[in-house]
Amino acid sequence: MLTSTKPQNNFENSTRFTYALASVRDIRVGEVHRSPGGRISLKELEIDGQPVAATRRFWRSFFTRFGIAENVFRYFRPDEVFARIQSQREDVSFRYCIARSNLADSKRADQLLAITNPNRPIIRYDDIRGLLDQNGGQDVRYHNGVVTSTHAPRGGSRQFAIGGDQFRDRFCLETPVDGYGHPRLFLSMLRLVCSNGMIGHAKAFRSDVPVGKNMEHCIVRALESFDNGDGYAALRQRFESSQTSWASVHECLRLNELLESLRRDEQLTQTGLVGRFRSIAGDLNELYGLANLDALSDKRRRILPSKARVYDLINFASEVATHHAKADGANRIQAWLGSLISEEFDLEGTANSGADFDAFFVPSNDGLPAQSRN
Repeated sequence: MLTSTKPQNNFENSTRFTYALASVRDIRVGEVHRSPGGRISLKELEIDGQPVAATRRFWRSFFTRFGIAENVFRYFRPDEVFARIQSQREDVSFRYCIARSNLADSKRADQLLAITNPNRPIIRYDDIRGLLDQNGGQDVRYHNGVVTSTHAPRGGSRQFAIGGDQFRDRFCLETPVDGYGHPRLFLSMLRLVCSNGMIGHAKAFRSDVPVGKNMEHCIVRALESFDNGDGYAALRQRFESSQTSWASVHECLRLNELLESLRRDEQLTQTGLVGRFRSIAGDLNELYGLANLDALSDKRRRILPSKARVYDLINFASEVATHHAKADGANRIQAWLGSLISEEFDLEGTANSGADFDAFFVPSNDGLPAQSRN
């Protein structure tokens, strides 16, 4: 039986979620796209007679659910794979979730999200939104099957200074609404002067929420009790160290490559970000007299400093993620930030002391200073 949620707020006014049961025999694949490198793309599907666009999240959950390799479609047609699963397994049924557009003029196809075991506990979109509203969730966002919200730790909204900047402890809750994966908590820090939020998307700053049959109860218990004092102390120490560490050429190139990738994928909402970052890090080619920095070995790039400190990289990246990137782009930036701060910096402790840092790095497209937009 199909169940739909009630739309709420801006995102919910344009999207609703439906859940139903089906089996492998209910899946039909449309056109199969093959890249020049042989990579197979299967996006056009029908499930239980409904045309949908299959997301990456759907296929990841499909391979997990039935224990098959991702490259199986290189060697077998989809109908052959589905028939084989049907003949060899008894438990071929699953629960699926579809994100549908409510807009009459929308050209977006219905998005097929993850599939899961019908017996697996799940929290649906309208349930998690109501729960977050009741438990002080802020900056609630949805992207690709996951709802993300920001919360103050149980010990209170602690405000503290690192160098000349004021911060507050926060943590983020990621909740899958299609049943694939567990809710997870990530330590976060909010830079007050510019409202930039940095999320520790790394194993060192992550906690999985243990779930039972009643997921709502488990999530509420986690929100009411979470307060990782040791984790926040470690995160603050990494921020302090970033202020006294020059950013290496290697670290700058990694962020530059990420920004270039996001620009190609149209994940940035403002132009000129790559050029702005290069002005912060300095002209590295001119600084070291090289036409191509790729001529340097990786070891050499790690010991050569730029004109920026690691803290500048953190602030610039978090500003782009918070103010100038789409949802997928913001997630990719936060993942890069998490890996950066969870490891030792290339030039850790090489700057004698902290310095005064700009509140904003990116000028507004509309000509207003960034502070005016907050």
